Amino acid sequence: MPELGCAQEYTAVIHWLGGARPFTSPGVSALTSVVWNRTANDTGEATILISKSMAGASCCGDLGRIEPWVHELSLYRDGELVWQGPIIRVTENRTRFRVEALDVTAWLARCVNTTVLRYLATDPADPHHVGPVQEIAHRIITENLAGGLYAPTPDWPRMLPYIVRDDDSIVTRFEKDGTDDNSVWQVPILQIINDELVPRGLEYTTVGRALLLGRPQTTSDPAQARLDLDSIEGDVEIVRDGTAGATLVWVTNQNDEDISGAQYGVSGVVSGVYGRLDTLIRSTAEGLSAYDLWQLARASYNGRNPMPTSLRIPVGSSLSPRAPVTIRQLVPGVRIDVAAVGMCMGLTQPYRLSDLEVEWGDSGENVGISLVPIGDPLTGAPPT
Repeated sequence: MPELGCAQEYTAVIHWLGGARPFTSPGVSALTSVVWNRTANDTGEATILISKSMAGASCCGDLGRIEPWVHELSLYRDGELVWQGPIIRVTENRTRFRVEALDVTAWLARCVNTTVLRYLATDPADPHHVGPVQEIAHRIITENLAGGLYAPTPDWPRMLPYIVRDDDSIVTRFEKDGTDDNSVWQVPILQIINDELVPRGLEYTTVGRALLLGRPQTTSDPAQARLDLDSIEGDVEIVRDGTAGATLVWVTNQNDEDISGAQYGVSGVVSGVYGRLDTLIRSTAEGLSAYDLWQLARASYNGRNPMPTSLRIPVGSSLSPRAPVTIRQLVPGVRIDVAAVGMCMGLTQPYRLSDLEVEWGDSGENVGISLVPIGDPLTGAPPT
C-alpha cells in the first residue's frame, strides 16, 4: 500500500516564465525552509528561504536578478514536481534571501476579461453554446489567453496545455447582461470564475502547473484514500455543526425594497429526520433566470444534509508518514474517507480535501490537511 512518507529532500528551481527553461537553482544545502499549499477555489502560495552564505556568490548574483512575473518558482519533493507558479516578491537581508510565489491561477487574477460572456446558444457549432460549467470556464480562459488585441503572444503564461477538466452532467447557461450584445464585463478572469462559475458548481485547484477544473465530489465518486486516527500525528477534532445544515436551500433575486417580479430556485427535500430546515440565499447578481437560481441552489445544497460533520487537524498535528496516501493523491476536492474509531462521535465518513499545507525545514516535513463533509447535490429537475 502506498504511503505518504517523509520527504528526504526538497529542491527549488527558478524558471523563466512558462516553467520550462531553468534560470537558477539554489543548492539543497542553501535551501533552509520550504512552505507551500494547494487549496480549493483559491490561489495557492509558496515561500522558500535561502541561506546566502551557503548559496555562494555566483548563486547570490543570480538570485539578485530574479524579476517578479518574469520568473517562476518550481518545487520538487524527492524529485517530483509538486508546485509551480509566478514569483511575486523577493526579499533580502544580510543572511538570507526570501522568494514568495503564487500558483498559476495568479495569472487569471491579473488578466482582465476582454470577451463577451454569453453562453446561451443550443447549437454545438456556436462558440457560445451552453455546456457544463467546467467547459465554460475553460472557454473563457482560452478566449482571453489564446490571442486578441492585448496578448503579447498567444498563451503568454503557458497555461492552456495544462488545463484538465472533470465535467459535470448539468448544463450551464451563463450570461453576464450588458446594455447590448457586445458588452464586455471588464473584471479579472479569476473574479468571473469565483463570483459566477464556482457558485454554479465549478471547483478548481492546481497541481504543479496543471489547472484542474472539476466539480464537487459526491458519495458516488471513488475515495483516493481511507485514513484512520493512526494516520494522524497529534490531536484531531470532530465537529458536527448544525448552523450550516439545511434540507432545503432557496436562492432568490428578490430584495427587500421591491419584491415584484422576483424569481427563485430551490434544491433539497423535506427530511423525515430534520423536518423542514431552510437556508435562504439572496443573490444580487443581475439578469439571473429561474434556471440560474436553481443551479446556485443545487451547488449550495451539497454537504448540508445530513448535518455536516467536519474533521479538523489543529495546528501542531499532521499526517503521519505512514498514512496510506501519497502527496500526488492529496489534491483539493478529492474524496478521502476517514474512520474515527474510539471517539465518542465515532464515525466512518467520506470527506472532501479542501486544503493541503506543507512545511519543510531542519525539523523535517509537516503535512497538514483540512477535510470538509462530502454531500450529494440534489436531485430534482431544473425549471423549464
